[in-house]
Amino acid sequence: MSSILQTSQWADFKASQGFEIIKLDGLFVHKRALPLSNNFLYIPEASASDINGNQIELLKDLAKKQNSIFLRLEMIDRFGDNAKKILESMGFVPAFEQIQPKWRQIVDLKPTRGSILAAMKQKGRYNMKLAEKKGVIIKQLVLDGKSPDQERFLRNMYALYNNTVKREKIGGRSFDYFEKMVEAFSSTNYLSVYIAYYNNKPLAGALISFYEGVASYLYGGSSSENREVMAPYLMHWQIMMDAKERGCESYDLIGRAKPGDETSSWAGLTRFKEQFGGEAVEILGSFDFIAKPLFYKMFRTAEKIRRK
Repeated sequence: MSSILQTSQWADFKASQGFEIIKLDGLFVHKRALPLSNNFLYIPEASASDINGNQIELLKDLAKKQNSIFLRLEMIDRFGDNAKKILESMGFVPAFEQIQPKWRQIVDLKPTRGSILAAMKQKGRYNMKLAEKKGVIIKQLVLDGKSPDQERFLRNMYALYNNTVKREKIGGRSFDYFEKMVEAFSSTNYLSVYIAYYNNKPLAGALISFYEGVASYLYGGSSSENREVMAPYLMHWQIMMDAKERGCESYDLIGRAKPGDETSSWAGLTRFKEQFGGEAVEILGSFDFIAKPLFYKMFRTAEKIRRK
């Protein structure tokens, strides 16, 4: 499975966020500068089909040549003990933190529309039909830079996203972050914004990517108003059906809690995402090749303090 995070457009976007991009044998490596002339390297969402043993050695050599503290290799393939052991045998250790969510809720879009609907939780189907009955309307716009409505859609989505960030008291992105992302992808049809309206009022929004047969829920949010009309349920159903129409085989709702972990900060969001059916999938996630052990320990300690 290929990821949109391993495209030239995503590399251009991350370059606008302060990363130096190094292309190595088909992989985009992100270099982040650190104090005292240090740096680390990050390969986002690579796939086992994209990486072989020779490339692993090239990446390790790159970390040494760039005088990096460590190189973080993020693998999007499903977790497997054998794959983990192979990476460890090549000198990698499990990262002390994950950059992209390690657990995802993924809905299979290959079955018929009726089968996908039947696989949803009963509450999910009920809330979706309730939203329809209440008159919730879903609008979608491809962010290809051609529509005069693009900025309005993006600002509506961001307002809903930012409202959720504040309500849930979590870290969020600036509007400039989304503008730069959309600008980087303006020559493609990979990104779309969805807005759910009730009485002409935006109640839920989502930024969705469509790439290599996978639709991914990158960012989104909802209003605190009129929550009784269940607008997000109908919005995600529309996303799933549009994705299926575009030939996507799965809908990745991205982050969720590990199954059975009710203490996780993701627990509430997980219950919502599970309403659409699908399964909990653990990816291999991030592994670090440590080039400077002492600096790595210092960086790890500093990151843990910062994130607290």
